[in-house]
Amino acid sequence: MDLASGCIGKTYTHPPSHPPVGRDRASLVVLLDNEVFRPGLMADWGLSIYVEAGWGPKVLMDTGGSFRKLVGNSEALGVELGALDAIFISHWHGDHCGALADVLNAIGGEVDVIVPRRPGWSMSRALARAGASVVEAGRPLEFLPGFYSTGDLGGEHSLVVEVEGLGLIILTGCSHPGPAKIVSKAVEVFGGPAHALVGGLHISSYREGLELGAFLSRAGLRLLCPCHCTGPMAKRGLQEAFKGEFMTCGSGRELEFGPGRGGG
Repeated sequence: MDLASGCIGKTYTHPPSHPPVGRDRASLVVLLDNEVFRPGLMADWGLSIYVEAGWGPKVLMDTGGSFRKLVGNSEALGVELGALDAIFISHWHGDHCGALADVLNAIGGEVDVIVPRRPGWSMSRALARAGASVVEAGRPLEFLPGFYSTGDLGGEHSLVVEVEGLGLIILTGCSHPGPAKIVSKAVEVFGGPAHALVGGLHISSYREGLELGAFLSRAGLRLLCPCHCTGPMAKRGLQEAFKGEFMTCGSGRELEFGPGRGGG
């Protein structure tokens, strides 16, 4: 498989040429996180979030590191991994992509895999064997209607879903480039407004939480749901400083976005 070509067999837009029409509902289901939100599910160090849009597309952002736990939680939550339209890998760390090859083999490999840059030799070989179509998002692009990549921000990219009437739902894997930079980039490229930030934020201290919470409030975000690599003290600071709705996360957390539903 030639990963250097960036996009394989499909045409993608950069950036979106117009706002979505009739795209006013989307739901998120956290399949794997370090903590459990819904009793009876499994936790695992890592992250996997399922996104289903009311207008059709179904996308898995990251796979976590445990295929067994991903499948177990997916079945318990009623998520059919075989119906995916794309898999979005935020970055090539094992706790975010470790189950990717197993997922592809289980569903037959007939799905686009959106990545920030080409993986190493071992993963490239596994993807080729699975027959996956790899899309290298070196720059911002729309890979499904209303679904965007911020483009590679230094080995990591973030998923952005545009919901009519609300704005941008930004999903991060680990936020290694910095969550403020990611939000600013998304607003700059896709036009904003940013409505929600969900995912790992890669901060640990109370002070970092206060600073980021204040920034996100100034940026006009209405909902914040931090998880994975966001430390407990950082979450305390975020919850104190953020002026919008702060939601705890974990395996099994479900968020609904649409008319009258801003995420809660």
